[in-house]
Amino acid sequence: MKFYKLNSAEDKNFQISWEIYEEAFPKEEKRLLSEQLELFSEPSYNATTCIDNEKIVGILFYWKLDEFYFIEHLAINRQLRGQFYGSKILTEFLKDKDNVVLEIEKITNIITQKRFDFYKRFDFYINEYRHYQIPFRKDALPLELLILSYKKRLNSEQYKSLYKNMQKALTRF
Repeated sequence: MKFYKLNSAEDKNFQISWEIYEEAFPKEEKRLLSEQLELFSEPSYNATTCIDNEKIVGILFYWKLDEFYFIEHLAINRQLRGQFYGSKILTEFLKDKDNVVLEIEKITNIITQKRFDFYKRFDFYINEYRHYQIPFRKDALPLELLILSYKKRLNSEQYKSLYKNMQKALTRF
């Protein structure tokens, strides 16, 4: 498995990566293409394509926000789901990182429970803070989500610092 950072829409892996992104997330959880393209100039943002055996198997878009890594989007190519690529990508990403956070929908049905169970297997914990996603689109409203953290729960000061950094980084776009 190899990770390649996308640097522009002209990157040879961008189109397929963007199709995976578009298909995997609901409107309120993703950006418009024009907004996504602006992020390529942001040094703390990484749009990564995950390739195995010459095939794009998924995407991992994340931020480095001070001491935290914030996984914004992780998605697997629809034709390759169920082949453990999500686990492989997350395992590789987590190898040398401790302070990793991500957001998921509130657990309301079997699908959202399975999503949480997936991350729980990797030692992610639900933090009990009332958390709102920073809107990805200029016309979107905040969305209440769960904030998960890797290996340990965030204390109040860590959460406040993280959220402040998320607001600062993500509201510029």
